Amino acid sequence: MHIGIIGLGVAGISVLKELDKQTTQEMKEPLSITVFSDIEGFGTGFPYQPDDEALLINQYTETMSIDLDNQEDFLEWVKEKRNLTDLKNTHLPRSLFGEYIYEEALRLIERLNVTTVREKVQAVNILENGQFKITTERTEKQVDSVHLCIGHLAYQDPYELKGETHYIYNPYPAVRKLSFKNEAPAIGILGTGLTAIDTYLYIKKTHPKAELTFLSLEGRFSSVRGHEPETHTHYICRESIQHLIEENTESVSLDRIKEWFQKETADHGIDLSWVWQNLGEGTVEGMQKDLQHKEELGKFQALIRKMRDCYALLWNALSDEEKDVFLKEFGRKWSFFKAPIPQKTARHLINDISGGKVKLLSDIQSIKKEKERFNVMFNDHKEQSCDYIVNGTGQQMDLTRHLHLQQPLVRQMIEDEILTPYRYGGALIEYPSMCAIDRKGKPISNLRIYGQLVSGIHYGNSSVEMIAKSARYGVRDMIKEIH
Repeated sequence: MHIGIIGLGVAGISVLKELDKQTTQEMKEPLSITVFSDIEGFGTGFPYQPDDEALLINQYTETMSIDLDNQEDFLEWVKEKRNLTDLKNTHLPRSLFGEYIYEEALRLIERLNVTTVREKVQAVNILENGQFKITTERTEKQVDSVHLCIGHLAYQDPYELKGETHYIYNPYPAVRKLSFKNEAPAIGILGTGLTAIDTYLYIKKTHPKAELTFLSLEGRFSSVRGHEPETHTHYICRESIQHLIEENTESVSLDRIKEWFQKETADHGIDLSWVWQNLGEGTVEGMQKDLQHKEELGKFQALIRKMRDCYALLWNALSDEEKDVFLKEFGRKWSFFKAPIPQKTARHLINDISGGKVKLLSDIQSIKKEKERFNVMFNDHKEQSCDYIVNGTGQQMDLTRHLHLQQPLVRQMIEDEILTPYRYGGALIEYPSMCAIDRKGKPISNLRIYGQLVSGIHYGNSSVEMIAKSARYGVRDMIKEIH
């Protein structure tokens, strides 16, 4: 059997790791594995490619293992390679994690005798015999099974500025993209998410005289990461939720989930109502309050992190109507809590914005290029002029809108109706088998998809742990299909 893995970041490496773990030597012998990856993301993926060390992982070091059977694998690797100690609750450079998974990728490639094609895949076609033809710029290969691990989707372009001079559509790698001739340029940073914060940290380090302005709709960042203790769940755990769904002995509704969650937080001594109303606001004042309540905030964040293996099960058990209610009433604030920013970064933001060193402006009406500068208009008729605009708005998850922004492979698979856009983002799959579902609603049993491309179904899968677990499920299902 010939297996094709498209992409060699966290998901692709996790698929290799599970192929190694879940197969005996006898099972490995008839397997042929080919990995397709462009050179730039080979062995690291987009988020962890070589870049400046000012760009930090937003997760604690002890939560970043790619080995599901050894949660301290990355921690041990860092101690050995960098001779660092006292790493609990630290945030290390993203490029350092890239070195760690690159080393693991090379080990698995050698161990499994993997063929590598270091070219970007342009198209995947389903042949009449059920095989797939994978086409790169210079290569064509036929495989029996595909694991699609392409990583991040294309960035949004909310003001349609892509192609304009001095508009930086994709700021990574920062060492190459964020270089300015002028020592003190006026730079507008679109958004307040992790990409926008990376941009701020890097420019602050390399161009300290730059005039920086965050430009956003709401003017809110994520919550600050609190002090997270070790924790466990009693009411919301994967085994019990899976049993309820499979046996259909009890309905899973939004009200029932809220009831479980209230019991869970009460059991951990968390005042849910107070935390929800007072913390995680993302404003400058909100971040200050988060820092004043690191213990209470950390207990809440630790609990929702522990629950994330249940997110997709719970999400997919809800009707579309209840999904819409959740997103409307809780979705935005929930996203602030589950993707917090490091305390040190929060303090920098608070000090710079409060001290007038960096502006934070919201309620944008439009941004237009006028001569050599960008003119930002706000709904109160105020204006801001910038020499450069850096796009930090995050990825375009809706595959029915602005499809032209996506990479050629995604466009081709959508247009050929191999991938089906999902109303909550990304492409439609069966979960937890990770099998793609085509436009006719039929599962494609030998095409499995991971990562941001399926985060509409695999809700909350932005962590390394969740991507690695999805690879475990996908490979396990593939092996069942083979047998």
